[in-house]
Amino acid sequence: MNAGLWPSGVPDTLALSLGWALLNFVWEGVVIGLAAGLAMALLRHASPQRRYAVLALALACCLALPLAHLGWQLLAATSPVGGLTADAVDDGAVLAPSWLLALQARLPALVTAWSLGVGLMALRLVLGLHWVASLRRRAVEAPPAWQAHVQALARRLHLNRPVLLRVLPDITSPLTVGSWRPMVLLPAALLSGMPLPLLEALLAHELAHVQRWDYLANLLQSAVEAVLFFHPVVWWLSTRLREEREAVADALAVRALGEPHRLAQALHELSSRMPASPIPTLTLSARGGHLFKRIERLLTPQPHVSSWKFALPALLLASASLVVQAGGASRNLVESPARAADPQAAASAPEAIAPPSASTLMRLPVNARHVLVLDEASGRVLFQKDAEAVVPIASLSKLMTAMVLLDARQDPEEKLRISSDDVDTLKHSRSLVRVGAEMSRQSALELALIASENRAAAALARNYPGGIGAFTQALQAKIRSLGLAHTSLIEPTGLSPSNTSTAQDVARIVAAAARYPEISRITSERSTRVEINGRPRELHNTNHLVGSKGWDIQLSKTGYTDEAGRCLTMRMRSGQRDVTVVLLDADGSAQRLHDAARIRQSLAKL
Repeated sequence: MNAGLWPSGVPDTLALSLGWALLNFVWEGVVIGLAAGLAMALLRHASPQRRYAVLALALACCLALPLAHLGWQLLAATSPVGGLTADAVDDGAVLAPSWLLALQARLPALVTAWSLGVGLMALRLVLGLHWVASLRRRAVEAPPAWQAHVQALARRLHLNRPVLLRVLPDITSPLTVGSWRPMVLLPAALLSGMPLPLLEALLAHELAHVQRWDYLANLLQSAVEAVLFFHPVVWWLSTRLREEREAVADALAVRALGEPHRLAQALHELSSRMPASPIPTLTLSARGGHLFKRIERLLTPQPHVSSWKFALPALLLASASLVVQAGGASRNLVESPARAADPQAAASAPEAIAPPSASTLMRLPVNARHVLVLDEASGRVLFQKDAEAVVPIASLSKLMTAMVLLDARQDPEEKLRISSDDVDTLKHSRSLVRVGAEMSRQSALELALIASENRAAAALARNYPGGIGAFTQALQAKIRSLGLAHTSLIEPTGLSPSNTSTAQDVARIVAAAARYPEISRITSERSTRVEINGRPRELHNTNHLVGSKGWDIQLSKTGYTDEAGRCLTMRMRSGQRDVTVVLLDADGSAQRLHDAARIRQSLAKL
């Protein structure tokens, strides 16, 4: 975009004005981001609708300010009184600083680069719309009974527009596309595999998007991203806006259903049943946003601010503080070190609220019936709940199995074959590997630990030196060597209800397993690939917290049987301390994860 590309006159002025508008938005965007961040902090306990409104307003300001600046520049340039035209700049060159002139000379190149970026982003947007159109074409009609069910749900949400329900086999989450002719796309696997009450909860979430015209809002948001692609504040606002949009849809769905736990369980089942895959930004998905935070919010709703008046004093105080700090920044830079060095000044400041002690943490409500939280460095019990009861521990047994197998120092590359002897005839549990499947001993160990694969654990024990009888003897010897006085393990998988222990003994098992680098490495991976019958197979950790933002998990194992309930043990880093967490007999996977999150939040305050 140079003088050769533009006719003389206004187009040159347009290029300069647009360049200045883009440059000014760099600092204007930062101010908007700071203001939005402050507002979000003040509204952290408010309803998601209010947070969404603040973010939407901030993103609108990001677009409005450059447009206003551009209009002002053009108006000034074309005003009869005089403005900034290319000729005027040349005539007044002696009045402008040299750095300003040098910067202005590069504005056409800057606008050219911006135009190329906008073009690429627009191409991305068009390809996304084409992909959405292809989804609509490939989708097949849902059974009439399900279409009628969707319409009944729509009436409960006071949605008068007709909504089509379609089925696709190759998507991993319900999606909502279209505004004038909205359509909910449902994975075929969910239609036949998910219980009706949970599927109804997911459909209510998607219909909430339709009610709010979220697809159109999302499309406009993508257009703003394309125009202001160069500013990180825009992407931060946009990401937060999509997260809050999902939270608002959750809130509306819960209002229609009257059961927040049902939606939380549906979201968890969705993450467990269907593999995770990238969600295009143009679609609205039940899997969108931060899934674990959404589940946690549904299970433990935050107290909402009852009125904007509660936030007004804080906003006024924050504004006044910004003005004072801006006016006295230099003075503060001089005074702050002196004040920090003055013990009396520090003592006169208001005292911070004391963090909760371990005894306060003891009153933490958790769903699991048997819990232990242990500070590994000091050996201090931070929290316990019936930790001495002897109960089934399900697949937590596999940590002991892995230690016994690693102690034998067998060749990790030796091939093992799954036989009919490895099939679960007690619980008839599902398996990832068929009878006759061949894999290395290392792959079998990773299957047993990261995916909790029972046939792999049974095959490893069967191929122990001396067979299953020798493995059982070594297992009993390991129990004795670790001093597990209240632990009884009779088989390698944990399927038997006779595999029992206490939360206290499980913590000792975790401490022992942490001394095996291979166990720590395998169980702290979010996913891995193993070869089965010579073909790669991707495995995902049964503990969905592993690899999640804010979680530093160094060892982990989950377990479930009807007798044991949902179990979880993990060794994790919280602040500056290593902590072992044991949760036995929770009612469901969502409750188990919620317990872990609540414990982590409480540990952060210690």
